[in-house]
Amino acid sequence: MDSGYSEVSTLRRRSLRDFLKSKFPNVDPFALPKKAKIIGHVALVRFQGEGIDLGELGKAVAEFYPRVRTVLRLHGIAGRLREPVVELMYGDPNTETIHKEYGYKFMLDVSKLMLCLGNSYERLRTARSVRHGETVVDMFAGIGQFSIPCAVLSKPSKVYAIEINEEAYRYLRVNVAINKVEGVVEPLLGDCKELTPALGRIADRIIMGYFGGTIEALPAALGAVKPEGATIHFHEVVKRGTGKDELWNEISELCFRLGYTSTLLGSRIVKSYSATREHVVIEFKVKPTKGLS
Repeated sequence: MDSGYSEVSTLRRRSLRDFLKSKFPNVDPFALPKKAKIIGHVALVRFQGEGIDLGELGKAVAEFYPRVRTVLRLHGIAGRLREPVVELMYGDPNTETIHKEYGYKFMLDVSKLMLCLGNSYERLRTARSVRHGETVVDMFAGIGQFSIPCAVLSKPSKVYAIEINEEAYRYLRVNVAINKVEGVVEPLLGDCKELTPALGRIADRIIMGYFGGTIEALPAALGAVKPEGATIHFHEVVKRGTGKDELWNEISELCFRLGYTSTLLGSRIVKSYSATREHVVIEFKVKPTKGLS
């Protein structure tokens, strides 16, 4: 085993914070980033410490992750479109990169768009649930986080991928091309609350991969449900404990008021969101009551 490989292996056995503590012994360890989010060649770090040389800190982060060429400080997420607020700390200023997972890939500009790595298994699981020949409507498509896996791993007849953010839509189109699913995924630019019901009653499956008011888009989703029914994957952030049950009650009551039957298929925690909240997905079968067109 060569010495270079040994050094990398040793680095990776330590946590990022422990590694940075050795590089910055005079800095409060809790002011240093605990971990990094790696998307392609870009690392994003969050930390509260001020007065730290950002260039030196970024250089150390890149040393810890050998494939990283760019290090960004993530200050937060802003606006309805959930856009990242970042600052270049070190390396290549080109923040366009490609993230690969489970046989498909996503191109994006990490300085402008977010990709949640904590949702990677949910993307895979959702894609595997799609059945041959289904028509899927992805109401919050982003750069194709759910649409692309569905098209690559399953055999839907069509995936309508709706996205309101023009920058995300641009990368959605790119990702359709680089994953070679042009004949399956149809990107649509606009508000899903308007475009989804305009598709007509064509959906076998509807993905609502958004949180922070997803319930507001449910009436639009119901407008695309086939007469024989559809499966909906409904994402939201809820309080820990009883939040999932309360959300399902809200969903089922709204479906009933709008003239639909709803049957719970399952629910799961996608990931922790904060000390008191968690990201969940609720899957249910919904069908218009007799007499609806």
